[in-house]
Amino acid sequence: MNDKNKFRASSKYFTISIYSIVTTIIIATIVKLIFFWKDSSVVIADFLSTLSPFIIGIIIAFLINPLINWLRLTVFMKWFRVKRKVLVNALSILIAYAIVIFVIILGLIYIIPELIASLTLFVNKIPDWADSIINLINNFAAKHPNMNFKYVISSIGNADDYVNNYMNKLIPALTNTLVVTGVSLVHYIFNFIIAMIVSCYLLIDKKKQSRSIKRVIYAFMPEAKATRLCQIIRHAITIFSNFFDGKMIDSLIIGLLTFLCMLTIGLFHVPGFTNCAILVSIIVCVTNMIPYFGPFLGGIPSALLLCIYSPKSGLIFAILIVIIQQLDGNVIGPKILGDSTGLRPLWVIFAITIGGWLAGIAGMFLGVPCLAVISGLMEEIVDGRLARKNIHMPIIDRDSDGENQSGAKTKPAPPQNKK
Repeated sequence: MNDKNKFRASSKYFTISIYSIVTTIIIATIVKLIFFWKDSSVVIADFLSTLSPFIIGIIIAFLINPLINWLRLTVFMKWFRVKRKVLVNALSILIAYAIVIFVIILGLIYIIPELIASLTLFVNKIPDWADSIINLINNFAAKHPNMNFKYVISSIGNADDYVNNYMNKLIPALTNTLVVTGVSLVHYIFNFIIAMIVSCYLLIDKKKQSRSIKRVIYAFMPEAKATRLCQIIRHAITIFSNFFDGKMIDSLIIGLLTFLCMLTIGLFHVPGFTNCAILVSIIVCVTNMIPYFGPFLGGIPSALLLCIYSPKSGLIFAILIVIIQQLDGNVIGPKILGDSTGLRPLWVIFAITIGGWLAGIAGMFLGVPCLAVISGLMEEIVDGRLARKNIHMPIIDRDSDGENQSGAKTKPAPPQNKK
């Protein structure tokens, strides 16, 4: 047989084939997403729903990890001086999960009865509010007989009938909603249990998982690119960790401060509620995790909740939450968070808006650290390109008068000697 006709393997053509296949798959995926978005969104939603226990498990592990590290390094190794690392890790994970589960159960014990009480009180208040509005307009019409209120009174009468009919239909609708919610709740509880198990295994084997991921990266990528990718991943984890750790501490302080202030000014026990301050403080604490928009997302519903009983209570709470949030934004937040993201306020608002549009509440939580990672990477790329071009630009732009953005006079940069 002639050797010229014999097939010979070529790494060059193999690489070209792999790039061609990957490029074709990417283009086909983009075309599918753009022109068949409705069907693609259903497939993506089903896929994410299937993987939701694992995604939630990763998030839970990421959030609990700082507590485990504190228990391991400070409590057991520093305070109790336990030497066995296996025992220290096991006790840290066990106690951390016990604390988290206890806090969740305690929160549900207070939140669910308060929500039921507030909904019941709101439903019972609707007819009283409607009667008060009708009586107010009738009294005003009686004092001003020259003004024609016949159409308004007849419209209010129709609205009153509509409210009564709506209230008669509301109870069966709520019953059906509770049944559907109960079925969904069982599904959510099952997924949450799986997520907790996944997070536990991730935390137990986090060193082995990290080593396995590094092995795969270095096996399929050049060493320089693999090292760079590991640095990017480490940088992203640092930004996420600093942001969420600081925001959790900050939110806990704001929630506790709200609770103490409500207890001090007499908004602890409101008729119709058992422990109103606990419910409101939990709402404020959770929503405060969202920068800028969090105080509004937690403060406005809480003020409306208090307005169900008394507008005065709602107004007092609104003033209180404004004072607390100003204290948080100017004193507490900067002391705890510092500049953990490195983003300007405009970009923080942009990240929250886009994140909320893409993924709802979860996107609002994750938008800021994700944009911080992208911003950090872009800054490194830009700095590298400027350095290769031997361009040295100041960090703060100076105007023609030699003033920086803060208005302070600055000295002109010394001329550079050209070689």
